[in-house]
Amino acid sequence: MASHLSAHAPVADSPLLARLSREAIPTGAYFRSRTPAGARPLTSEQQHHNLQLLATASSRPQTAPDHDRTPIRCLTIRPPWSDLIAIKDDRVAKRIENRVWTTHWRGTLLIHAGAEVDLRATALPYVRARLDDDYELVRGAVVAVADLTGIHDDDGPCTFWSEPDCFHWELARVQRLTTPVPARGAQRLWRPTPKLLRQITDANPHLSGRLTDPYTAQGAGA
Repeated sequence: MASHLSAHAPVADSPLLARLSREAIPTGAYFRSRTPAGARPLTSEQQHHNLQLLATASSRPQTAPDHDRTPIRCLTIRPPWSDLIAIKDDRVAKRIENRVWTTHWRGTLLIHAGAEVDLRATALPYVRARLDDDYELVRGAVVAVADLTGIHDDDGPCTFWSEPDCFHWELARVQRLTTPVPARGAQRLWRPTPKLLRQITDANPHLSGRLTDPYTAQGAGA
């Protein structure tokens, strides 16, 4: 580890690093740079520095910005976790999203599948058991719409999918998109553009009554 990394952020414990590494997109001083050949991968040193910065931020109480009261937002989640949320059957679907941060925001939440797959998760028996053998993970697209109805501290295994030492985000009224809509993800809660909402409803008419333009709708979660 280079000395300039340790000087800017304390080294996080391994469990926290493991949790943070499952967050959708690394944050911090380094980001993936795009080239004509595609995204340039981060070096292992850059990835570790990102996780150190995330660990530092996660060690103090914080919430996502809530000032705009946007009634519709989006959360990027790495496959296969995003696919597990999109499952229709509530008895087997993932209805808790585990995060190391919280927010006061509540409302309609688009589930966006990140471009990078959590390969560790794809090998887990209980994950494979819930996806068909020939199932192809959806990447880089909005795959479902849900309601974020509540968030609570770690209270033990409140559901099969709950993880310790995380905030448990409660998802309800999950509807799978029959046609996933490609989109670029972002960190934390991000605001979908009116263009993206139109693309979603054009491809999935059954959602047209649920997705209201966030820039004209009145009222939002507390």
